[in-house]
Amino acid sequence: MSRSRPALALAALLVAAAGSAGAQVSGTNILEFQNGNIPFTLPENRWDLYEQLNLEYRREKLQLGLRFESDRSSDDSYPYDLVTQRFAAWSTDDLRFRVGNFYSILGRGLLHRSFELPGVVLDQPGLRSRYAPSRDVDGALVEARHGRVAALALAGSANVGNTSPGLEPVGLERYSGEILGGQVAVEFAGGGQVGAGYLRDTGGGATSREYGTGFAAIDLLQLAGVSAVSLPVYLEQAIGQADFGDWWRFDTGEGTPHALYAAANLIVGGWALSAEWKDYHRFRLGTNDPPSLVREQSWSLLNRATHVLDADTEQGFQLEGTGSLPGGVDVTANLSRSDGSPPGRTARFEEHYLELHVAAPADNRWEAGVFFDRGRDEFVFVRDREAFGLNTTVRLSSLLSVTLDLERLDATRGPESFTDFYYAATLARAGTASLSLVMERTSDPQEQPDEPDGRYRRFLAGVGSVRLAEGHDMSLSYGSRRGGRACTAGTCYEVLSFEGLEVRLTSRF
Repeated sequence: MSRSRPALALAALLVAAAGSAGAQVSGTNILEFQNGNIPFTLPENRWDLYEQLNLEYRREKLQLGLRFESDRSSDDSYPYDLVTQRFAAWSTDDLRFRVGNFYSILGRGLLHRSFELPGVVLDQPGLRSRYAPSRDVDGALVEARHGRVAALALAGSANVGNTSPGLEPVGLERYSGEILGGQVAVEFAGGGQVGAGYLRDTGGGATSREYGTGFAAIDLLQLAGVSAVSLPVYLEQAIGQADFGDWWRFDTGEGTPHALYAAANLIVGGWALSAEWKDYHRFRLGTNDPPSLVREQSWSLLNRATHVLDADTEQGFQLEGTGSLPGGVDVTANLSRSDGSPPGRTARFEEHYLELHVAAPADNRWEAGVFFDRGRDEFVFVRDREAFGLNTTVRLSSLLSVTLDLERLDATRGPESFTDFYYAATLARAGTASLSLVMERTSDPQEQPDEPDGRYRRFLAGVGSVRLAEGHDMSLSYGSRRGGRACTAGTCYEVLSFEGLEVRLTSRF
């Protein structure tokens, strides 16, 4: 396509500029090939080739960058070759100015948070166009600091990150509306901070919405000179379409869009206890990301079952304690609860989680972990859920190790009960390569059975990775992969099931 020519020309200019004195060009490239399809979908040998190139040029106070994305498939569904991001930035010790695409956050994200998920590539459901989900803003960002005062201002058009660039020719634009906002924060002795923020959002329409927030962070024990114990506390309240008096009175009535978040952490030696509380009402703004107060799980089955925040109607809390016991045992306990009012009903999410991790104290030749989880998520009609699992790693040498992972989840959704199993075995050589065999088995009625008993569905895949050279890594998988919810860095998204071959080459230079 002709649109690829400006991207290639700009990339060539950035590379050529690296020859300038004091200049540096760096970049990453992801090339991903798939040959296969969604299970039970024809043709079985559909292929797709996706590429993402990120380039940055730095020289003294100047920084330039771009992202180029391309997608091609055998069914020619929404192909594209586009510069999907570009920016120019200039910065000193106390001032930073950036135009083009950028990421930022106001407070703890109650009003605004733009971000990306590095390495994640999604397939647009139904339309089959692959892209990198990136919630960014196209506009201008200014950050300044003077002494203990820090200020930020932003303006531009926001991308919510759920649309492929290939769909823009058919009218599905990635960027819509205009946002304008900023914040000012003042630091004081002991690491404390107070601040206020503002956001105006047109949301793609003619009517704008206005929101304000105030926040404060303090550690009273540190201010008192206590060093053995730490107790940092954070509080933030945001409201919409109201005046300053409503904010100062903590007006969170049903008629006022509001978000209230509070957190405290008690740290004593090797033990820590965190407590968080939330009250969100009509505060799903599209470009904000309030803390969800849900534990981020590394276990595969629990990661898929992560609760997704409904910022329009949700109140709740999260408590978590961590610490170390004699004998190399680490313990983590978590209690999370949220109540909400989806249309026409009330719902509760609740989770009780306990994990133990043990490492051989003498020679570090092995380590093991076990978890137990029980709860419910009535927001998605799961009224009961129980899960447990264990993993263990044995180091055969200083470089070679074997890891086994076994998990089970039993749940009841509506009138139906189902069971999920997850098994994985991995052989790894540190810093060089790994090879895994991954199997999932489920009786979830949302999956089409493929085993002879007509009840279970099985997914089986071989997964490998290898370092080809310094800065160049390849990963591949062959077999079937279960789709559904996946969560990275506290953000959840939907992954399509896939059966076939997938190869990814990642390069850094």
